[in-house]
Amino acid sequence: MMGIKIKRLHHLTVNAPSGEQEKVRWFYGTILGLKEIPIPKKLEGVYEIIWYELTDVLLHIEFTKNYIQPREQYENDVIMPGRHFALEVEKLSEIRAKFEKHQVVIREAVSLTDRDRFYAVDPFGNFIELIEFKAYT
Repeated sequence: MMGIKIKRLHHLTVNAPSGEQEKVRWFYGTILGLKEIPIPKKLEGVYEIIWYELTDVLLHIEFTKNYIQPREQYENDVIMPGRHFALEVEKLSEIRAKFEKHQVVIREAVSLTDRDRFYAVDPFGNFIELIEFKAYT
């Protein structure tokens, strides 16, 4: 049996409560610095959604009337983020300082030897892991 030939990840969708476009634009546009792009005209009025460029992938923020915020879960005092996406970044400490300045919720990740990382929590409880791999010399 042949497997599916996957070319690349095209987009991912994160949910937010209906009517919270300004908070989305503040967090994903201002804080993360993502570029908002227009949705196709045929989707206007069909979906309550904002699209962002995220490197060569699209990030869709879809607004949901019956939004249920993800619960933070811990196991043995370790955060278990469940559904989340991860971004590899540069200058993680500067990003962390910016997030702290703007009072973005931060949750610590389990320490790994080859990378520094933490989780940022968007205004709706969605987790975003930020990772900076360490240079080996």
